[in-house]
Amino acid sequence: MRVAEWIQVVFVSLLAVVACFRPLGRARRGRVASLALLACAAIAIARLSSHRLTPLASSVVRDWLPAALLLVPYWQIGQFFTGPDLGAEAQLAAFDRTFFGLLGIEPENASIGVGLATYLELAYVMVYPLIPLGLAVLYAGGLRRCVDYYWVVVLPTYYACLAITPFVRALPPRMLSGHHTFKMPATKVADLNQRILQQASIQAITFPSGHVASSIAAALVLLRVEPWAGLIFLCIALSIAVATIVGGYHYAADTLLASVVALVVFAATLWVLK
Repeated sequence: MRVAEWIQVVFVSLLAVVACFRPLGRARRGRVASLALLACAAIAIARLSSHRLTPLASSVVRDWLPAALLLVPYWQIGQFFTGPDLGAEAQLAAFDRTFFGLLGIEPENASIGVGLATYLELAYVMVYPLIPLGLAVLYAGGLRRCVDYYWVVVLPTYYACLAITPFVRALPPRMLSGHHTFKMPATKVADLNQRILQQASIQAITFPSGHVASSIAAALVLLRVEPWAGLIFLCIALSIAVATIVGGYHYAADTLLASVVALVVFAATLWVLK
């Protein structure tokens, strides 16, 4: 099996095991286990696809499968969320106040124009296609040999954020009436984001932000192997980071720590392409 496949199998399986020892209902534990089985079965089928497909087609399927399975551990982690930790929310909110105070910003009094709001909401929409787009860039640049390296950086970065999340249970700032958030004007893109989150979100933050961490990780990989594309992706990743805070999708601490996680994992895996 490929390293990326091992990473995914081990992580989803560990979550299923950990769920057995957590104070979760039977239904929640069943969903965590079922999702783990789904991911493992998909990886096994992809690995055996060489019996039905050409070697090239089978290899392409295995290149792209990690992108299709990214949401599986996210939904697994959602089963661990049984309610917010008010103490954690208070600490995150306090950090926000300190952070914005140091910057001389009062979020509730900051003026966000429709144009800027639309741009930031569009940036947040990019969290969904950005990781597959990074893979597409590798294909377009004739860099399929770097696909494994891409996943070796992106997957551990994303999963590290998910692994910490159950210990910091908090609702997004936008869902807390007493939190001083930026006043974003209503836009159609914001409505789109809200509909997506209502349908697919676990209705809690990932701590650190998995979206920010994975987007920065993807940008760093591309900066190393395809610099021109890496610069574009880095600009998008930084826009996503700002959008998560200004839009109230994450606390400042979520985003800052996510950046650190991405940098640490990237630095730890620099040897992979040597």
